Amino acid sequence: MQLTPGREEKARALRRMKAIATGAFVLMTAVFFLTEPLGTTTLVWLIRWDHINAFAEASMVGALADWFAVVALFRHPLGIPIWHTAIIPRKKNEIGRNLGSFVEQRLLSIENLSVEIGRFSASSSATTFLAEPANRERAATWATDGLRALTNALDDSEVEALLGDIIKKQARSIDAAAVLGGGLELITASGRHHIFLDQALHRIAEWIPSRRDMIHEFIERSLQRVFKWGRKLIPSSAIDRATEQVLEAIIDVIREAAIDPNHPMRNDLSSKLDESILKLKNDPDWIEQVNTWKNDLLERPELRTHTSGLWAQVKEWLLTDLDREDSVVRGYALRAIESLYNRLMRDEKMRDVVDERLQKAAVTFLSSHHHAIGALIQRVVDAWDGEQLSEELELNLGRDLQYIRLNGTFIGGLVGLIIHLIR
Repeated sequence: MQLTPGREEKARALRRMKAIATGAFVLMTAVFFLTEPLGTTTLVWLIRWDHINAFAEASMVGALADWFAVVALFRHPLGIPIWHTAIIPRKKNEIGRNLGSFVEQRLLSIENLSVEIGRFSASSSATTFLAEPANRERAATWATDGLRALTNALDDSEVEALLGDIIKKQARSIDAAAVLGGGLELITASGRHHIFLDQALHRIAEWIPSRRDMIHEFIERSLQRVFKWGRKLIPSSAIDRATEQVLEAIIDVIREAAIDPNHPMRNDLSSKLDESILKLKNDPDWIEQVNTWKNDLLERPELRTHTSGLWAQVKEWLLTDLDREDSVVRGYALRAIESLYNRLMRDEKMRDVVDERLQKAAVTFLSSHHHAIGALIQRVVDAWDGEQLSEELELNLGRDLQYIRLNGTFIGGLVGLIIHLIR
């Protein structure tokens, strides 16, 4: 077993106590053999050599008995497989079950958890720590470092898929017709649709001249259908003039509508918009059609492309920002931490709420997982090697167990002396 400095110190302390306990046994053995021939001669006052001999004899027995008891916990004494020895290696799995059950049922009981967690005030610890500006800076650094590590650890394809699924799920749950109708209703109620109509009509008036050829062709086709054989009698210059007149008439009407808020065309457009809003909110056919368009849009592969690009842009911006000295995210984190500190300092009610909620959350989490914790302890102990577990326990507990050997040596001697005196 590889020993760290701390474990090496424990090993030295264990060896030292073993030597002391063994030395006490050797001393009592020597005293026994040295005093055996001296019989009942008096040593001093009322103390005779047989008293010392009886004490040493009983001490030897007590020392051997307790040595056997201590060693039997960890291994077979002298390597002899005596019944009920090497208890820890042999009962390892049972120890794991009992330890797991003890932790689960006693240490992590709701009563114990509530009492112990109730003694801890997270808000007080937080305010004490955050009272130092350097600690607030440190906390902001921890937050940004954690965010950077999390961002780098995320699988881009999984995030993109998750983002796409979230968007689809949320979008499917939305009544697009109601949202569209409600949005248009807000715009019309505030009169902002007139601004849109002004701009749209002006743009249309500017756009129509670029479609002169299309209008010219439309007029020529119309004349062909009306006059048929007489079309050739109409000169092209007349068609050109008609085209210009139609263009001017259309543009004039549109510009008048753009300028005059009471123009019939404008009123008609407003009426159509109001009618559309009502249908978007109340007409089942319109509602179904709009939501069908929405769902069809959600199934288009271009949407996944857009969500993929969105995550890539967010990730690139975030990592770039976190590497800057004047990071926006770090500044936001620092301000949030300072705001939290200030609120905790001046708001006792908030501190109580924070402590209460954290305590309830901790108790709920631990009490709901104490079965898993007990099972974890059992699995860990089951997975340990029996000899290794025995060595580990002896290293940590063996020093104190050597006192049992010392106590057995001297208490056994006293009991033996008392029996000798009575006898």
